[in-house]
Amino acid sequence: MVSLRFVKKEEEVPGVISFYFEPDQELSWEAGQFLYYTFPHPNPDERGIKRWFTISTAPFEKQVRITTRINSEKSSSFKTALLNLKEGDKIEADDPEGDFTLDNPDKKYVFFAGGIGITPFRSILAQLDHDGKDFTLDLLYANRDDQVVFGDELAALEQKHTNFHVKKFIGDQKVTLETLKPYMDDPNTIIYISGPEPMVEDFDKQLKDAGLTDERVKGDYFPNYPTY
Repeated sequence: MVSLRFVKKEEEVPGVISFYFEPDQELSWEAGQFLYYTFPHPNPDERGIKRWFTISTAPFEKQVRITTRINSEKSSSFKTALLNLKEGDKIEADDPEGDFTLDNPDKKYVFFAGGIGITPFRSILAQLDHDGKDFTLDLLYANRDDQVVFGDELAALEQKHTNFHVKKFIGDQKVTLETLKPYMDDPNTIIYISGPEPMVEDFDKQLKDAGLTDERVKGDYFPNYPTY
């Protein structure tokens, strides 16, 4: 268990806020991993005082960042309590978990993000860039509107890395199996999917039914989020 001291919060786009924390001891994690947080607060609702969140910062950045959608009228008691944090307040977290990580940057990848599912990809891409790694990677980013989280960062990375391309799917523009077919047909491309649980499960099934092996498909779902 690690204690995290609240530092600040920042609005990324309307309705999406990042919360920054300083660990009270050295904390190591791999880009793409998550933490399981415990945050006692007054009058918790039925969802309780525990929650999983991806670490949207990269390991080299040292601070832990939670980036999440906040609906001021419908948010859980947990997220409402996050909003009310004061500098110096603390929450607890278990050790980093998860295998939604990139083991070999020399391979070809397609990252498919649905809405807030961009968070592990932001961590992975930032760490690759920091480490001076060249990578061949397409990011398919589906979002409900043009207020895409980390949009400026992604645009800067796209300018810097010639083999990195961002393709946005806004509103009614949807990623389909046909969209993914060129990547499916290339046996050297690995497909990562991150987003709301129904989206990730649906595409994982479609890709597996189409003959892709577990080695070529990796998913990371976000419970209790509507499809982007």
